[in-house]
Amino acid sequence: MLLPRLPNNTWILFLRRMTNVRKSLGNIIGWRTSRKIVVIESDDWGSIRTRSKKDYEKMLSKGLDVDRSNFTANDCLESNDDLENLYDLLYKHKDSTGRHAVFTPMCIMANPDFEKIEKSNFREYYFESFTETCKRYPNHDKVHELWKKGIDERLFVPAFHGREHLSVSRWLGALQNGNEGLLIAFKHRSFGAAMYKGKQIPEYLGALYPECITEIPALQKVIETGVELFKSICGYNPTHFIAPNRETHKILDSEMFRLGIKYLTMCKLRHYPLGNNKFKWEFNWLGRQNESGQIIITRNCAFEPSDPIIMNWTDSCLKEIENSFRWHKPAVISTHRVNYVGFINPGNAYKGLTELGRLLSRILKKWPEVEFMTSTELGDLISLSKKKL
Repeated sequence: MLLPRLPNNTWILFLRRMTNVRKSLGNIIGWRTSRKIVVIESDDWGSIRTRSKKDYEKMLSKGLDVDRSNFTANDCLESNDDLENLYDLLYKHKDSTGRHAVFTPMCIMANPDFEKIEKSNFREYYFESFTETCKRYPNHDKVHELWKKGIDERLFVPAFHGREHLSVSRWLGALQNGNEGLLIAFKHRSFGAAMYKGKQIPEYLGALYPECITEIPALQKVIETGVELFKSICGYNPTHFIAPNRETHKILDSEMFRLGIKYLTMCKLRHYPLGNNKFKWEFNWLGRQNESGQIIITRNCAFEPSDPIIMNWTDSCLKEIENSFRWHKPAVISTHRVNYVGFINPGNAYKGLTELGRLLSRILKKWPEVEFMTSTELGDLISLSKKKL
């Protein structure tokens, strides 16, 4: 069907209106509240990505496309300065209850032990806790202590994102098969690049995404060991989870329920694997309960100031928050660690924190009755309201 010829600005307005309609439709169904609640979920804390500026430059010179993604160009294991600067900003913004802004960092608990893997000639996989990884980086000696401070002072309250941010079987298999791009990244103790000299690198960041049903038992073990690490590092059992990069199998959802995870952040339209190249669609909404009784949390706002795809992330996010409140929904903001770290590029952290400060200030000015919550606090509130029905 041929579309009518209209001025470019008319098409732009039409597309914007359609986007607004889609966002409104996504907020119609699900749990509702008259309270103005803001939750900030931030993914990938604890995981490595690009080790350093020097490693970035070396990988780029060897043909890896680390410059084409804000993650491989700027993301790195969070440093002492990164956390201290984030906390200073969150302290400055208090809600109607007198509590300061809070992050729910979705945390990875371990990283590959590159030395041991290399010694095994890539035949065996070994991991180390993220606290051990921190010992290999300068200006990271206080990171674990700062995590605990964030928990104690309700600034940075971790939820579970997985054991490591890669599929052990796919990553190790590609290394065994001699994938040149991955071997270069491995040498630089990094991962994440998608292309090498114009060729696609096999996908491996979906840590809990099974290609075959036979992978399920190994992934159950990954979850179990990841939860144990979480408890030893954070001092409490995780109750909230979001899958890293790609969706999980439903068997893994029930495994997490067995381990005490009551709340799952999921896509509104979930395309999840059944194994053996089969998939199924599932529609989610805020407050829906799955077969295990876990409550689903859905995100309805985005804030990614390190990504140039949107020129003004603060304005964009404020519009999404306004839309959420119009439909009596909490604003659940999706953001990533990459926006707030400056170990590779200090200017990246400065930009991200500056924009976050503007966002929080404008939220408080526009909605002085706002309440900042963690994901678990929101889940508990939804759970309590369901029990009263």
